[in-house]
Amino acid sequence: MAHRVAGALRQWVRDPEIMTTLVAILRPATSVLPGLGPDLACALRFRALGLAAAGWYDDALIDVEEALRICRRPTTVRRTTTEVQYAAALNLRANVLRCSGREREAVADARQALALCRGRMPHAPRRFGPVLLTALDELARSLDKAGEPGQALPFGEELVRILRHLAPRRPRYNSFLAAALHQLGSYISEVGELTDALRATEESLELYRRLDYEQPESFALHVELATYNRTLFLDRLKQQG
Repeated sequence: MAHRVAGALRQWVRDPEIMTTLVAILRPATSVLPGLGPDLACALRFRALGLAAAGWYDDALIDVEEALRICRRPTTVRRTTTEVQYAAALNLRANVLRCSGREREAVADARQALALCRGRMPHAPRRFGPVLLTALDELARSLDKAGEPGQALPFGEELVRILRHLAPRRPRYNSFLAAALHQLGSYISEVGELTDALRATEESLELYRRLDYEQPESFALHVELATYNRTLFLDRLKQQG
């Protein structure tokens, strides 16, 4: 059931009314059937995602914190699903906090999510793998925004290594790899290694151009941003020379 609910939520996440209706249905049902707790947490998390995308960060935090409370309840059923939802909610709260200017709190949440995923990966790699990728990305971004690009760098590098392994077999990961390389270039540049930053950025740009060719206009902005960074790093290298 959890997979069916999650699939429906991915389709409905952009419709706040549907998400609100789903939460209203699941909340009382969960008091009778505690096993539905992860589904309610998932619904709240997706509604929070939609709220955050609209810039309503305070409302998003209310939903994601309820999701976290649900997942903290002792459970004897669907433990893995509950832990996956908990880690995913931590990642989302980290994202909302980072976007709200609360980078240090975001770092703490992302670290906790990453630790949980690392601990559970040997037992359920397919379930925790995607959440681990998000935790790596969120932790790196939060550390960078907190003024710690040197600490962000190893997490950005680990994310790229994993995505390089996944992308040849699962092409849908190519866009994530391009984004991770773009971010990695920024982290590297901030620690002063412009040649390596340029290399990561050029690889990101090549990927984005290919994706934009395959899906016209879908990645035009990403191509523009990667091109800007490449030009910036080239100019800085010329100034150093």
